[in-house]
Amino acid sequence: MALLEVNQVSKHFGGLVANQEVSFALEQHEMLGLIGPNGAGKTTLFNCIAGFYPVTSGRIIFDGRDITALRDYQTARLGLARTFQIFQASGDLKVLENVMVGSFLRTGSRRKARQTAEGCLDFLGIRAAAGAMMADLPVAAQKRVALATALASDPKLMLLDEVGAGLNKSEIEGLVALLRRIHSERGIALLLTEHVLEMVMALSHRVIVLESGRKIAEGEPAAVVKDPEVIRAYLGDHYIRRRQETKDA
Repeated sequence: MALLEVNQVSKHFGGLVANQEVSFALEQHEMLGLIGPNGAGKTTLFNCIAGFYPVTSGRIIFDGRDITALRDYQTARLGLARTFQIFQASGDLKVLENVMVGSFLRTGSRRKARQTAEGCLDFLGIRAAAGAMMADLPVAAQKRVALATALASDPKLMLLDEVGAGLNKSEIEGLVALLRRIHSERGIALLLTEHVLEMVMALSHRVIVLESGRKIAEGEPAAVVKDPEVIRAYLGDHYIRRRQETKDA
């Protein structure tokens, strides 16, 4: 049984169609990439899956349960964690306290929440920053705090929204290694949307491509990036024509 099933999901904002009958499945412990040009509907789909937006039509099944009508805090309790491109940490809390927010999803005990949060910071290699304020951390460390907060909620699936944004090549390589550890050592499935294609290619078992709210491709990363429709969605028809003219010359 798949861990996540998205069945013919559409999301409309008035006359704007953000997602149109999108369907896919994510298997247990799989790493699945979701890519597409700006405005393709990736973040909207994430928000529908996580319960931030109600879907217009379709169904979403998570771990055998219909979560279509559930809110974000309800899906989180079922084991679905979602990160954001810009981490909305509280400016009044230290790093450890921010991560404890995720822990409190599973326990009402401050002592247990602290132990869980400290363990997540250790796992992600940022225990030394536990007493720091978020605003004082570099972007790469803030990304790890966001992951630690999600990890502290003990998820079965993590929805990772642009976790590579703002990072340099070395930082992305470190993040890829870290996500592989989360997947292999914690047994957590990952669904990531990302503009850093090198990161998607390095992590994903399969890739799904959205364009104008529709799914236009799905398959292994190496095959998907060669799909003419995917290339057209990213680079335009003029690129396809120019490449064909070069081949014919």
